[in-house]
Amino acid sequence: MSETTSEEQVPEPLVEARRLLNEGMLEQCLACLKPYWLENESDTRAIGMFGELMKEAGRSEVARKLIRLTELLDAKSASTSADADLTATGESPAPDTVQPQSDGLTLASSPEDDIPYALFEAGFGLIDLREHELAVMLLERCLKLMPNEPTVNYEIAFSLMSLSRFDEAIAHFKHAMLDSEDFDTILNLSVCYTLTRRIPEAKEMIAKLAGLAHDEDEQRELNHRKIVLKRLELLGNKQTFTPRDWQFVLYGGIVLRTGDAHTHQKEDCSSIASTLAILKGVLEGLRIEYEAVEYYNPNARPLARILGELMEIPCDSYKGPHRPDRALLIIAWATDIIGPHEAFIEHVHTRSIFSYGLTWNEPLPVAPEITGLLADDAIMPWEEERSESIDEIVTQILNRARDLDCDPDILREVQEAVAYYDSKRELLVLNNWTTFPDRPEYTAEVQRPMATK
Repeated sequence: MSETTSEEQVPEPLVEARRLLNEGMLEQCLACLKPYWLENESDTRAIGMFGELMKEAGRSEVARKLIRLTELLDAKSASTSADADLTATGESPAPDTVQPQSDGLTLASSPEDDIPYALFEAGFGLIDLREHELAVMLLERCLKLMPNEPTVNYEIAFSLMSLSRFDEAIAHFKHAMLDSEDFDTILNLSVCYTLTRRIPEAKEMIAKLAGLAHDEDEQRELNHRKIVLKRLELLGNKQTFTPRDWQFVLYGGIVLRTGDAHTHQKEDCSSIASTLAILKGVLEGLRIEYEAVEYYNPNARPLARILGELMEIPCDSYKGPHRPDRALLIIAWATDIIGPHEAFIEHVHTRSIFSYGLTWNEPLPVAPEITGLLADDAIMPWEEERSESIDEIVTQILNRARDLDCDPDILREVQEAVAYYDSKRELLVLNNWTTFPDRPEYTAEVQRPMATK
């Protein structure tokens, strides 16, 4: 059924999405179905199929909410059509009756009363899946039926913030705040003001947070926001912020390469060698020494081997949280931290984290102190089919990195990075384990290269 006419020909995107779903190609189905639904928000065929897709993906609770929403919207459409037919013939519509629903709730024959709740539940479920565009679409429909509802405004604002639509998020958070000035709402407002570089408003929210922070987690978050504001003020006169600026402001992290970021980036021997040569140069320029290099997972082992040889220090696998000598822990991609990360959440003087790559939009338990580049995905040469052995690839990269010691372009990049970070050392997480006992959580507040003025 659809809120359009039932005789209408099924649009091609829905036909294709159905084929992909039937063939079990779930990611391809999502890529096909989502844009259509965003363009046709009232087409319940898309909503229902999205519910089926979620069910096939093992997201049964979200699937149930979407399918129920479809049923309610179709029932409303059918009821409206029936009433219109009766009116046209001069007959009176039948009085409302109460009918049982599948989840045990009851609803008058006119389903309008349950639709706002169903829209909210489905939208909230999509937030859990990080499908924020779809969530905003449903929650905005909900808000039209429940004007000024604080909870709906808060959830819309959260999704808008996740989509980097900060000014829109601020407006909705303000509506939510009219009901109650709770910690989470004020916290998210402070984040939005920070990301739009509205320093006075951010200060005001942080001052409010000070009176609302009660438990240890809230106090930790308050302290983090204060540090973020301090870093922001340090760069306050800079007209345009780069990803390097944002990484410093939000997480106190170092980014080695500041060139154009790519969603997908195939790394080769030259690009890896240049990144590791810059890392070595920046550590030397900042006068930070390590006694060992270690790797966190097998995919990071080649990187650790190269860096160990380059820095002339031992290399081995991750040995747990109580290593006696000072080590640089190598992670190929920061999404690896989603694994067993608990051992190194605590920031101690014996270990720093270098991640070759950091995704733009994947929330992580911790932010690495040093990142090679920002990209959603990248392929390392040892991940593909290859004619050379890993040992041969490691040798190629190592020799290339050694040759770059005196390369003028590499020296320039190293000097730029050292000049940028040396004056900010007290606000960097790297080597400041007493000031920052807890590494900040990487929440991907800055998505995509965003030059905010």
